Amino acid sequence: MSADILLFALIAAGLVFWLKNILGTDYDEDSSKKSSLFSDEERERLEKIIQAHEAADDRVIALGDNVQARFNLPRFASIENKTTENRLEDLVKADETLDLGHFVEGAQGAFTIIVEAFAEGDKETLEDLLSPSVYKAFEAAIDARSKTGETVSTEIHSVRRVDIIEATTKDKMLYLAVRFTADETCVMRDKDGEIVSGDPERVTEMRDVWVFGREMNSDEPAWLVYETREGGEEEGQSPMPDAS
Repeated sequence: MSADILLFALIAAGLVFWLKNILGTDYDEDSSKKSSLFSDEERERLEKIIQAHEAADDRVIALGDNVQARFNLPRFASIENKTTENRLEDLVKADETLDLGHFVEGAQGAFTIIVEAFAEGDKETLEDLLSPSVYKAFEAAIDARSKTGETVSTEIHSVRRVDIIEATTKDKMLYLAVRFTADETCVMRDKDGEIVSGDPERVTEMRDVWVFGREMNSDEPAWLVYETREGGEEEGQSPMPDAS
């Protein structure tokens, strides 16, 4: 093994370890089985936001120059609307362990790792970062793909935006719905290696909405993915399962 390959392997292993510390591997079995993480009102608002972004380009509502600084958010992150902003202010006060800047950085990295791990069929990595019910859906999709002999090759070039679009609490759990906007190249091949979807030379925009959750005021706050939803159906995008 060359020195360069070994260096990249060590960097990748270190990143996965770092993300596990940020997003955690512990989970609440009962909370993972809830049929709905959001109230009807929150769910309706979430649906409207998703539909608006499927129909048009960026429509993030301007919340004022001090929002990013107040929540310690990186430049590529935003809060979708005033309702979510107000709710997050209350949550930060109620949960001293909640650092939104730290969360966004970890979520951005986790998104890339999870999407690419799903394409590679890396169940071990997925099991560490997904809630049990979401992991089962991903596992079933990987197994179904394996039976047909299909393969997926996905590369996330960059995660351009991370927008927090909804926040709620339930049964001592905190849930944040996040929309990712990323540039990716995804190619699906059949059992004979023929391309059935995507173009290895084409970069497409991927928009997904995921829900992250963790126990509030925990000494070791562990974020896991509790729901995934595709934000669009453009040809050439990663075939991520909708799961909750």
